[in-house]
Amino acid sequence: MPWIVLHGLPRCTGSAGTSYANGKQDHLGIVGKDKITLRAQSLTKSFGAKPVLANIDLQLNAGEWLGILGESGSGKSTLLRILGRFQDAEEGKVFFKEQELKPVSGELIPGHESIKLIHQEFELFPNQTVEENIAYSLRFYDAGYRKEKVNELLLVTGLEYVKNQKAKLLSGGEKQRTAIAKALAEQPDVLLLDEPFAHLDNHNRRVLASAIENMRRQQKMSCVFVTHEAADALAWSDRIAVLREGKIIQIGTPQEVYNQPIDSYVAELTGDINWLTDDVNAKQFYIRPEKIKPTKNPEKSRWQGKVEAIRFHGNHWEIRCINAKKEKLSFYRNRMDMEVGQLVHLTYASKDLKRI
Repeated sequence: MPWIVLHGLPRCTGSAGTSYANGKQDHLGIVGKDKITLRAQSLTKSFGAKPVLANIDLQLNAGEWLGILGESGSGKSTLLRILGRFQDAEEGKVFFKEQELKPVSGELIPGHESIKLIHQEFELFPNQTVEENIAYSLRFYDAGYRKEKVNELLLVTGLEYVKNQKAKLLSGGEKQRTAIAKALAEQPDVLLLDEPFAHLDNHNRRVLASAIENMRRQQKMSCVFVTHEAADALAWSDRIAVLREGKIIQIGTPQEVYNQPIDSYVAELTGDINWLTDDVNAKQFYIRPEKIKPTKNPEKSRWQGKVEAIRFHGNHWEIRCINAKKEKLSFYRNRMDMEVGQLVHLTYASKDLKRI
């Protein structure tokens, strides 16, 4: 999208930066701000000559949900496997409740009893039922407790209706929830989820989201999940760590990462933006489409052009505009009251212009 040239653009105060704030989003009131459950220190990993992770420092607080957001190939899954003790880093350490964990290469069985990693492959017993898969994790408990716990987990994950169905016949979303229930049966302190919403249709995404909400309320465990979808990271994280080419370039609450991105990469990764240029000072700014409003008063207009295209996104309309200089700008409407070719005057608050 070409830059918009704004004449006499006001200077934008405030600066974006990496946030390591202790204040969490914590919608459910379960984050233990003073208790670190899992910590990574200076993790570095390469595959051959290709560096995958570079000097990763990360901490997960008790009850916290930490989202790792990054594009494919950024090192997300490798980081998760190292945290889950299925792979060693070449340099660095992993601590569980401030106890340094031994290298995986020195263990007979990889993994950690208090840290459960759910792979995208799910690792279910295909010829066993959902109920049997969950019960397997409780095989060392007495029958009464096992049955009670299985029923509880079926309820939390919304799987009662398929409890007698074999795992190989489940949908992707049902397999994901079964794998989560199976892991929860072992009562881990930390749950690691690898792209939990990947490859799911909208219905199964909503069902899994509901199951995760129930799980957060009832299990009160810590979780690290990786995703390439900004919407999932913004919705489910207490904090988000943005991973790019094996490096964490920003970490903060969803609001901090979305509203104060450290650079243009994070800004574009987390949502739609319009790039603006002040032709007086040659400064670059961006503004989110939701911050732009049409006005019927030309005197209040900060940009004018014609509607070039209209796109419906379910809960809003995206209005794409172009001016005489072929510069483009998009904004959102919650109702359809414009048409292609219409002249529009647009305005916005100076505080919503962000400089990177």
